[in-house]
Amino acid sequence: MDLYERVEKRRFLGRELLLHLWFETELLSATLSTRATGPFGLWIEKELSLSAGKETTRIKGSLPAQAREAKESLLLGKTPERAGFRLVKGEREASFVLVGDTLALASVSLPAVLVEEAPERYALEAAPAARPRKPRERSVEAELEQAEVVAQESFFERMHLLREVEEVVEHLYAEFLALRLGPAYAAFVAPALRAWSLGEAPDADAYEAKKKAALGARAKRAR
Repeated sequence: MDLYERVEKRRFLGRELLLHLWFETELLSATLSTRATGPFGLWIEKELSLSAGKETTRIKGSLPAQAREAKESLLLGKTPERAGFRLVKGEREASFVLVGDTLALASVSLPAVLVEEAPERYALEAAPAARPRKPRERSVEAELEQAEVVAQESFFERMHLLREVEEVVEHLYAEFLALRLGPAYAAFVAPALRAWSLGEAPDADAYEAKKKAALGARAKRAR
């Protein structure tokens, strides 16, 4: 089996991840955590698309996963193909769309990067020709140089923030796979997910305790 065939045969895992995140964000009141990142807020917002074959249901809104047609589409056999998420970790917030078939991030919106000093310091204003130059006044070249440094720092900080988002998604996927490929999935994850999809309310505390125990036991075996 070549690489392309291996990828194609495993595309369903991305959709299962989206379904799992949808389920957990509702069950656990939008507060998730991983062993590597600690707790954070995560919920579906703005868009949710489900499909089966050529039939697709696209839902837009502030909380699309709570719309009536979302669960109805799920019960008709459609699975999530893409979903918009809001991530809150500490004082930082970001939003992104996760595409199920490729696990690619799209439409990523990161928090604004603030420089330490007021932006007026880096503003370049044309000086009147008659105005005498102050002895310690910065030259235009020095101001441009400083502005370039600030721009570079902002760029690298945004790349750091993007990497933080990617790491959260990677750890969520890793823990999902640990559950999906182990005995925990049939034991309690799948039954809880099935009950949730039918409109029932599984015991969130019991689910979370079992999940932590299963992931902890798997981590010990991996050492």
